[in-house]
Amino acid sequence: MIHKNNTFRLTAVFLLLFLTISYTAQSQEKSKLVVYENVGQMVADAKKVITEVTPENFKKTYTRKDIFIVDVRTAAENQAGAVPGAVNIPRGMLEFRIGLEEVWETAGKKPPQKTDPIFVYCSTGGRGSLSAKALMQLGYTNVQSLQGGWNAWSETYPDIKE
Repeated sequence: MIHKNNTFRLTAVFLLLFLTISYTAQSQEKSKLVVYENVGQMVADAKKVITEVTPENFKKTYTRKDIFIVDVRTAAENQAGAVPGAVNIPRGMLEFRIGLEEVWETAGKKPPQKTDPIFVYCSTGGRGSLSAKALMQLGYTNVQSLQGGWNAWSETYPDIKE
């Protein structure tokens, strides 16, 4: 009887120890998570690590065949007008679709390599900034976001659109 009680106690101690260690490990992983008060803070934080290009400087580049232009707006936003040569990959699908061949077929390209120049844009720059950061986190090293997004582009160059 004493042996069974000791085995039970020892098992209970090991179980408690295991649960404590597991919980501590999970808590430590969660402590690395940055929590923002609002999306504006999140975008501002992304802009600290990405590169933005002005519409004027992007105009000098957008017709090059060796670049990849990604419109991260919704399909409906894209259909209303887009930068010529842009491929529409909505923000919520970007990480999953950036490397798929069928996404780039309409543009006559293979998916971008990690070092290829990629330009992303949205409507005003927020989703574009978050997208640029996400691509950087996936290992893409030559990513830029269009400053001011589609709105800035279409205001500066109203006749240059698809």
